Amino acid sequence: MEKAEIKIKGGTFVYRKDKRGIFIERYRGMETVVSVPSQIEDLPVAAIGKKAFLSDKKIKKVILPDSIKEIEDWAFARCSRLESITIPKEAHLGKGLFLECGKLREIHFTKRNEDIEEQLQESLPFLFAAVPVMLAAEYLFVPKEAGTKQWLQKWDARMLTILRKDDQEGYTNVILCGEEDYGNNPEDFAREKRKAKVRLAFLRLLHPYSLSTEMEKELKEYLVEHTKGCETEETWEVLLLEHGDEAGYFQLFAKIGCVTEENFQDILGDMKEEHAEMKAFLIRYKEENIGYRDIFEDFIL
Repeated sequence: MEKAEIKIKGGTFVYRKDKRGIFIERYRGMETVVSVPSQIEDLPVAAIGKKAFLSDKKIKKVILPDSIKEIEDWAFARCSRLESITIPKEAHLGKGLFLECGKLREIHFTKRNEDIEEQLQESLPFLFAAVPVMLAAEYLFVPKEAGTKQWLQKWDARMLTILRKDDQEGYTNVILCGEEDYGNNPEDFAREKRKAKVRLAFLRLLHPYSLSTEMEKELKEYLVEHTKGCETEETWEVLLLEHGDEAGYFQLFAKIGCVTEENFQDILGDMKEEHAEMKAFLIRYKEENIGYRDIFEDFIL
């Protein structure tokens, strides 16, 4: 079928018409936020084609209209800066949509599900985005099921499976397949596994809807076991490097016991001259919850 182009702010859509309406085949542009129109040539925009946004290194946010009925395979794969996307809950989703989209943190739906409680409404975009990025569980990537009791139970079961896996599991296969990211160092592989577990634990504790007491305890213990000053420090590394200015993460980190008299000065030392607000929070936290106030701490900021 004949292809056409339409220019939008900062970019261009390549599209064609089919029996459903408008089929977006490719996006080219410079914008960090892209909104797909609901109509082109007075026809509904019905589908996002295979690899339509593949490897776009600029996009951070995408908003799809409710008219979209299908999002084909790898439509947003390797969009390495993509953080948030809005999709219709009824759309058919292809495979590998968010392959290698490591920064994706939120998948919103165009329509609000009024049957879901408010706390879950706020948490669901984060929990659903974790399915392709952190859990690698295609069976959970079903918008119509997202937020149900059964879906949350499966989500938690998959999380615990990952959390309880040996850190070295899978290393041999990675080497045999020629993946060089970890060189020949199994400890580098294990370190990345622990970081992945820390990210999951942080996420679920920050969005604890329907989280059991037993699971909550296990997640907290895992984070504390890998805080600053422990044999491995992935909890602190993930917090500092990936969430260095996010108050919710720092509050959780402190609340569950990851800040101690023994590691406090080392934590502040790692923060150097950056993250001033979080450093101030930690100093207040120590004063109020851990011990006496060292007058020299006033000069750290």
